Amino acid sequence: MKIMNKNKSLKKIVKNKLKFLISLSAIFFQSSLIFAQTAAPQDQGINTDTYNTVLLIFLLILINLVFIPLLISEKEETEVAEEKETSFQILKQKFYGLKPIEEEKSLLIDEDYDGIQELDNNVPPWFNVLFLATIIFAIVYLLDYHVFKTGKLPLQEYNDEVYAAELQREELIRTGAFINENNVTFSNAPDVLSEGKQIYTVNCVPCHGGNGEGIVGPNLTDEYWIHGGGVKNIFKTVKYGVPVKGMISWQTQLNPKKMQAVVSYVMSLQGTNPPGGKAPEGNLYKEQDSTGVKSDSLKTDNLKTDSSKTEQVKSDSLNKSNGKVVKTDKSDTSSMKK
Repeated sequence: MKIMNKNKSLKKIVKNKLKFLISLSAIFFQSSLIFAQTAAPQDQGINTDTYNTVLLIFLLILINLVFIPLLISEKEETEVAEEKETSFQILKQKFYGLKPIEEEKSLLIDEDYDGIQELDNNVPPWFNVLFLATIIFAIVYLLDYHVFKTGKLPLQEYNDEVYAAELQREELIRTGAFINENNVTFSNAPDVLSEGKQIYTVNCVPCHGGNGEGIVGPNLTDEYWIHGGGVKNIFKTVKYGVPVKGMISWQTQLNPKKMQAVVSYVMSLQGTNPPGGKAPEGNLYKEQDSTGVKSDSLKTDNLKTDSSKTEQVKSDSLNKSNGKVVKTDKSDTSSMKK
């Protein structure tokens, strides 16, 4: 087989050389024609050295790109496939720790089971590599997490995450992220009212006036509200806005803490009655506090005491009337005896 392959390769080389010689002769023939055609420009005073140089460069390029590869002996496709196959088989055998079929007889175990023989193959290299890798990983893990303690154990990671979450929660509380229209409260702290006044002056004066008297927007100093009064309703109005009436939503520009501050400042303007105030708009709103509940309970207690007093008066009158009846009965009996 090898001798036949060599003969084939030699024949192919000879063919390539013949092709090269034929093509080279054709090029020289064409070049002579080109020289003949360039004879006319020579009479016109054009330098022929330039034509010769260009032609030589052209010939060299053709030889390098086209004809020189023909002289290279190419391997047969079957030879290339066989080489690839053998190299692949060699790698496969080394990876799995296998031996060629010719050497399998030396690996046979003397004992057989019902005519079945086994090979005494070694442990595959990939398994040994994997086993050694697990041992190395265990040593590195032990040194990293338990000896030098450069890595964090699960409990430590949990504690760190809890601590980070607490810091984040404190930051959210500080910025007022948990404040909404359901749990907002009025604050009369001086720093809160001062911050609210500053926010109001920058953003709300063009519509509601410098003192809340109302310009385009309604008057904020009276007890009449279009969208409900009280800290929760005002906060909701500031947060979501009233696009129909031209009031924008401030939740994208102010955080909940700042909205609470400006709402507290607006509520502090109640009853100031600045000059030039706009006429009341909306409905009258009054906060429902616990004092009203207490007064109602007092009224019910008074009613209970009054009812008890009336019951006592009724019982006393009945007793008096019964006394009179007894007296009349006694007089009647005495008269009867007489």
